[in-house]
Amino acid sequence: RMEAAEFLSDTKKPTYRRFVLSNGNKSGDGDSAVLGGFNRRNDYKSGAKGPRFIHRYIADVFSSLFLPKGYPDSVTEDYLEYQAWDTIQALCSYLRGVLATKAWFEGVGVGRKDASAAGATLQWILKDGCGMVGSLVFASTCGRKFDANVKAWRLFADLINNVGLFLDMLAPLAGRYFLFVVCCATVCKAMCGVAAGATKAALTGHFALRNNAADVQAKESSQETFVTLLGLVAGSLLASSTHDTMIFAWMWFIGLTIVHVFANYNGVRALLIPTLNETRLELVFERFISAATAPDEADVGVRAISKIEPLFTPLLDSIHYYRRNINIGVSWEECITSKEEWKWMRELYTRYKGEKYLLNLSSQGGPREHGGGSGSSAVVNVVVFKDAKAEDIYRAYFQALILLRSCKKNEKVIFSRVQVETSYKAMTKTFASFQKCVRDSGWDMKTCLIGGKYIYEFHLSES
Repeated sequence: RMEAAEFLSDTKKPTYRRFVLSNGNKSGDGDSAVLGGFNRRNDYKSGAKGPRFIHRYIADVFSSLFLPKGYPDSVTEDYLEYQAWDTIQALCSYLRGVLATKAWFEGVGVGRKDASAAGATLQWILKDGCGMVGSLVFASTCGRKFDANVKAWRLFADLINNVGLFLDMLAPLAGRYFLFVVCCATVCKAMCGVAAGATKAALTGHFALRNNAADVQAKESSQETFVTLLGLVAGSLLASSTHDTMIFAWMWFIGLTIVHVFANYNGVRALLIPTLNETRLELVFERFISAATAPDEADVGVRAISKIEPLFTPLLDSIHYYRRNINIGVSWEECITSKEEWKWMRELYTRYKGEKYLLNLSSQGGPREHGGGSGSSAVVNVVVFKDAKAEDIYRAYFQALILLRSCKKNEKVIFSRVQVETSYKAMTKTFASFQKCVRDSGWDMKTCLIGGKYIYEFHLSES
């Protein structure tokens, strides 16, 4: 039975409350055995004044306004560092928005006698319409990629916003192309809104440790409001200081952009997301494999991988500039292109029954069998079954990584069907230890952010 005892010091001095937990068992001197306790100073009721009291009072007010209840235990360890950098970049964005808005008003002719309110209104409607269409198209094409690559798309959101603000600043100099430049700027900012909103939702779920996502989001809104208030004051001073001189406006804009990019990059780099996407899984795999020859390289912890994780690779993959050699969730037509391969896949399915995937090996730039020239590269296509779980996807990707390593020899692709079977045996032998190593390092293996467009319900038939 747990008991709590409270002890109060002299009430004329700052009050201390000591909370002690005991197990109710009497020790040799007749007192309960103390399990532990803590002291809490109650300066407010005692009326104590001084630097410590003021510091504590300000800290409590700041915490209640801007930090989730229960901080720091209620959020992840990367929360405060990310929010600090995010506040800096948000303030820079607001100030540059003031300069861009001032440039837009100058472009539509505010202050000129020949300008009309109807013309400015029409241009405003057109640019807003372009932004809405752009956001719809962007969300439909990239929406499913946001969860897997939160860091990359968070970085993209602010970079594309920089492009939009730059075009806004450039618009007054575009002459008759003013409306076209402004519409392009609005599309860029609309893309930023979609990406930023999606990644903010994902990051809120990441930060919240005690089912307190609503509280985390509310405090995020409070931080944004505070930044906006600062921006109102600083922005009014900035707008008045630049007057009608474009050179000063551009100097401020470029300087704020540099600070914004620096803060945004450091904020994204500070994130410690414990879920595995393709990029992080490949880094973990390489370090795990290298442990056989270099044990000191086997640090596969979340912090270690986050430091070396490339942030732009997922963006290049999204625009097909960078092509991965492993395709998870492809269609049957992409995986199997001939009757001979279909017969072989049927044989694999019967041999490895119980797996929730099938994979096949092809070459990009060369023939499928026995190695293309120096320009060819191996590509693994994986068909995922309907009842596949997160562990099945990780098994498939792990086998695909083993298979790709075995295909590379003297900068040429040399592979055969035997290597597919050999990679499966290697996967079944080492995956359990890999899974244990990854879980012990703090990664969440229950959540899978790897997957493609197609999922099949597979049935084996004689035809």
